[in-house]
Amino acid sequence: MILCNVDKAGRVLTMSYSQHVGAEDMKRCLGTVRDLMENLQPGFFLLTDLSNLESMEDSCAVDLGGIMDLCSAKGMSSVVRVIPDPRKDIGFDLISRFHHDPQVRTQNHESMAEAIKSLLGEEPPPEEPVESPSPGEITRKMEDDLAEAHFTVEARKEAEVNEGGLVDPSISLGR
Repeated sequence: MILCNVDKAGRVLTMSYSQHVGAEDMKRCLGTVRDLMENLQPGFFLLTDLSNLESMEDSCAVDLGGIMDLCSAKGMSSVVRVIPDPRKDIGFDLISRFHHDPQVRTQNHESMAEAIKSLLGEEPPPEEPVESPSPGEITRKMEDDLAEAHFTVEARKEAEVNEGGLVDPSISLGR
């Protein structure tokens, strides 16, 4: 079984593996991760928990690589893995060498507490500066919007009058 989740800020994708994971489980996980991509922000972290994993079929490797490709394409910055038993690293490190961008940092920890501590120490990616319009720009924009709205109303009135052909446009427009 695999559980996937994204935090509300879109900064952390969590994947928890437990019991026996088969090819169908991994295929469903790939679909779930594909759906979650729109909720993630570039520079997000992948937190992978293998604490409760008992075994994984070899046939999962292709879809696992697909998940890694999706995460790399979305701009993942770090992978943090919880692997309490080194024998449970069932090829994640090897597969990631082929599917992660070389810039992606990878950390392995023995406990979730250590992993979370490492995530809290991570610096978020720099935010893009937001340009605030000046008061003059705001005023000009409001004037432009009002003029456009007035023009649209007048053009619609004229179109309705001309379409019906029953009323003189100069009368309906107050000319």
